[in-house]
Parts: sequence; structure tokens; C-alpha cells
Amino acid sequence: GGGGLALGGAGVGLGLVPGLGTTAAGGFGGVDVFSLQAQMAQQAVAVTALSVLPPVAIAAFEPLLQKGQIMATDIDKRCIDGLLSLPEHLMIEAIQDFACRDLNTIRNKSAYFMGCINKRKEAVAASLPSVSSGVGLSLAHLPPSSGEAANSPRVRQKLEELMTHGLLPREALDFRAWSEFSKLGEGEALGALEEFATSDMSRIRNKAAYFMGICKRHTSQR
Repeated sequence: GGGGLALGGAGVGLGLVPGLGTTAAGGFGGVDVFSLQAQMAQQAVAVTALSVLPPVAIAAFEPLLQKGQIMATDIDKRCIDGLLSLPEHLMIEAIQDFACRDLNTIRNKSAYFMGCINKRKEAVAASLPSVSSGVGLSLAHLPPSSGEAANSPRVRQKLEELMTHGLLPREALDFRAWSEFSKLGEGEALGALEEFATSDMSRIRNKAAYFMGICKRHTSQR
């Protein structure tokens, strides 16, 4: 998958299942086989979930997984979503921050890792321009793109308008969503923004993923 994760999908080693060492791998050491199978299945699902991350992020996790310092299940969906909301260099920084700790002493690794991620999210938020009454939100924090939507004055004006009025929350336009959105043509981009702005946000948990889905649908309708 993604970055050539050595553990590849269902090929999760027995050494990565909690409480199982080489003795268990040799003769299962009295371990309940059904319990073992269930744990291995959980690990396989978790490893597959990691494949949505960029190859550099997967590569950063590999040594931790191979040495048994963490289990794939320690990196839960919340952690993955948190990582994906960061630009790539901060994603790697969060993983490295997590990796340099003595992970054997940390009981809830998922929660601790979320702390590393949240520190970077706060740094990103602090670097964004603030919104003052009557002043449009600057889009300067978004990375440059050669896409038509990203460079259309009409689209950028619509973005400013929706963000200023709270109809397009800042978290909906994370770096992945922006990358997908900027590929759209001007008309497609305006249509995607209108569709998002008129949606019932109270029913949508992950706004960035929802907005990205709208952008992909508009792309596929070409």
C-alpha cells in the first residue's frame, strides 16, 4: 500500500500482537488461538488504515512498528484524521516527537500521540490570519496551486465571502481538501462551494472529508 509499509495489510507479524513473543509464534505458548486470530485481524485492519497517509509518514512509523514500540491499533482513526489535517512537514514532526519518547512507559499511546498532533494543529491555527468584523478572511495561508479554481478571482472572492460569514469553516479547507478543490474549473469550484454552503452542517462530523467528497464528485462529472 501507500508508502510500501513493510507490514503490508494482512501480513501482520505475530511479534506485533500484544503479549506475544517468539515463544507464542513458535507454539502459541498456551495462547487462545481464536483470541490470537482476532488480535491479528485487528492489526491487519489498522495497518490498512495507515495506508491513507503519505508515503513519508508511513516510512516514519515503520521503525516503531517493526521494533514493537507501538501497535498499528495505537494509531486510531482520530490520530489518522489529525495527521491528515496537517501539512506534511508538521505531520512528520508530530510522528518524530512521538517516536522520541519512551513509549514503553506510556499507557494510552493514542491519546499521547493526539497531544503531539494537537500541538502542531495549534501552531498552524496560530499562524493563520484572524478574522475581524467586516474584513474578508485572507487566503494567504493556503499553499499556491496552478489549478484554475485556486487562481480564479471569482472563486477566491466566493471563498472569502463564505468563510467570513461562517458558511465555510476553516477546518473544512484543510490541505488535502484545498489540493482537491484547486484542481476544479471555475464553474465546478463555484458549484462545489454552493453545494457545501447549503448543506446541513449539524449532521456532518468531518467537514474537510465531506467537502473533499463534493469536490471529487464535481471532478468526476466532467
